Amino acid sequence: MAKTDNFQTRQPASPTATSSTASMGTSQRESPLLILKVGTSSLMLSDETGFRVNLANLARLVDTIGSLRRDGYQVVLVSSGAVGMGCIKLNLTKRPTSIRTKQAVAAAGQSHLIRIYEDLFGALNLQVAQLLLNQSDFLDQEHWSSIKSTINECLALGVVPIINENDSTNTAEMRFGDNDNLAALTAVQLEADALFLCTDVDFLYTANPRSDPNAQPLRMVEKPWALEVDTSAEGSGMGTGGMTTKILAARTASTAGIPCGLINGQHTDRVFSFLKHGMAKKEGSDADSEQTPSSSGASIEEPHGTLFMPMQQDICHTRRWILSLPATASVSVNDATARELAGKGSLMPKGVCEVEGKFEKNDCVKLMHNGTEIGRGLVNFDSEDLEKLKGKSTNTLLSVLGKGCSLEACDEGNVVMTVAPQAFEEASPAN
Repeated sequence: MAKTDNFQTRQPASPTATSSTASMGTSQRESPLLILKVGTSSLMLSDETGFRVNLANLARLVDTIGSLRRDGYQVVLVSSGAVGMGCIKLNLTKRPTSIRTKQAVAAAGQSHLIRIYEDLFGALNLQVAQLLLNQSDFLDQEHWSSIKSTINECLALGVVPIINENDSTNTAEMRFGDNDNLAALTAVQLEADALFLCTDVDFLYTANPRSDPNAQPLRMVEKPWALEVDTSAEGSGMGTGGMTTKILAARTASTAGIPCGLINGQHTDRVFSFLKHGMAKKEGSDADSEQTPSSSGASIEEPHGTLFMPMQQDICHTRRWILSLPATASVSVNDATARELAGKGSLMPKGVCEVEGKFEKNDCVKLMHNGTEIGRGLVNFDSEDLEKLKGKSTNTLLSVLGKGCSLEACDEGNVVMTVAPQAFEEASPAN
């Protein structure tokens, strides 16, 4: 298992690159911030008779958050369950398939869900706040800054923010698709110290343990961007996510330098096994000495779950925002350009091999190399113009565009790598 100080890879955002409207980040926060995501399968039970609340599991979740608060951690809960609770409230035995019916059932269920949370947290003398978001809330930096300030003010007031996607009004275009992605983007934008994703198994496995007896648990993923496992098996069927979405969410968090823990939602107290290893270490504390189970030299038990290690890269406010933007089109680059991007260079049209999909100027696109996403970037040209300019030298660009025009396809400050820069160093040919 990695040493605890391996978690301390986050670097403060550059003052020149950080928006003046941004709220407090990691460097200003007195207590570590944890984002905890729980899905419908952890909150609900279902059989042929219909749905019912897994009250025991909900109580354990709330008790875990209460313990984290008493231990000096701040917690934001990202919770699914609106549609499931709506099915209970409306006496439906099956999840609706029509989008309009889903929206209506979610509207009925969200109030039921937050009422249960109000009652359970109230028993611990904790208050909660509800925030319903959609993808458009992340598209505008100023708009998201306002939401971020609200969340931070809730935390300052001692309130537990509970976030869910606004399933009752979201359109297909504005949906996150699953709350794993929402939790990861929330963690990135709030500059959280750790992200925990609850699932219905104990670990990430090399294959589905329910159908493959040779499946092996993965306790630590050092390079989330390079992870290759079989996630083709279906999930519980109660929610919209699955193991694939959790891996993608873990990769997003890792890109922003945030460690991610995958835990069994039936045992949310397992977050403490991660914290004992220095994940989201509190300021002024020494996890190695302070949280050791005994003074007899006994080693700390490994985290009970899968740990996705964070990437070691500087990431400013603008790059965090870029990670939150939808990207459907892509730009493929050659080997030399991939290494230049990893070395914090700009993307020049000369290094572009292929343009796929339609996009406008200032849209976010995926940066691809050998069929693999290596980064995201805001483009200075639309897809039609970049298709014409790809592969052209700087001198040719000057003659085509004229002086004073942008020559970069993506400025260095508008590129965020989703693969660790050292991966390109390892792949570089020997001198």
